[in-house]
Amino acid sequence: MKISDVMQSDVVTVRPGDTLPQLDEVLSRHRISGAPVVDAGEVVGVVSRGDVIRQLELERSRFEDSSWYFEAFDAEERSAEQEKQVEVAIGTRHSTVQVRELMTREVLSVRADSSLSDAARSMLERRIHRLLVMDGGKLVGLVSSLDLLRGLAELDV
Repeated sequence: MKISDVMQSDVVTVRPGDTLPQLDEVLSRHRISGAPVVDAGEVVGVVSRGDVIRQLELERSRFEDSSWYFEAFDAEERSAEQEKQVEVAIGTRHSTVQVRELMTREVLSVRADSSLSDAARSMLERRIHRLLVMDGGKLVGLVSSLDLLRGLAELDV
């Protein structure tokens, strides 16, 4: 069985200039956890919910590390209202964060004629959940860890 047997051909993509809320809307609407980032027809990266979570954690730590924050609030005695102010400040920043700030620029891919086991090994080694399927530098599909499991299940081994 080859990647072409299990890959998704209708790939949802996002643009580098999309904002975090736009990214969240696309991922939620399509019920996916990540997508290739395409600019002028060229794949320039991949972004996932994991990238978003890392950004949220980074923003929270930056916000909480700022000296004015510690002067204004004692970290041990924050009220619910003060926590809400933190969330609003972070949320305001996230409305302007763009996909290009979050995405992974290293694009890992396989060919459509690659074996499922080659793709699985690559995903395991790199601890990733999706590989782009490329042909001649063009995006032709995507294979996820679930696609690989589905292919394995169809083999009925």
